[in-house]
Amino acid sequence: MAEDITINSKFSIRLNGEVKELCLVLPGEVNVAAGKISYLSPIGEAVLGKVPGQSFKVYLPNGKVIDGEVLEIS
Repeated sequence: MAEDITINSKFSIRLNGEVKELCLVLPGEVNVAAGKISYLSPIGEAVLGKVPGQSFKVYLPNGKVIDGEVLEIS
């Protein structure tokens, strides 16, 4: 079985056509400038448990929905 995104996973995603390199962390470790996002954030909730090649939707507080895709887990 392919590795999935969990806490402390480093991964790349495509979001709105832009590739982002991120790391999923606990809320107290968030550092957006360093690409560390909380698993409780809209993106974090959307990617948790996903595997490379899998698509996902991010549901933003303002009601917008963004499509994304997991590219790689490192």
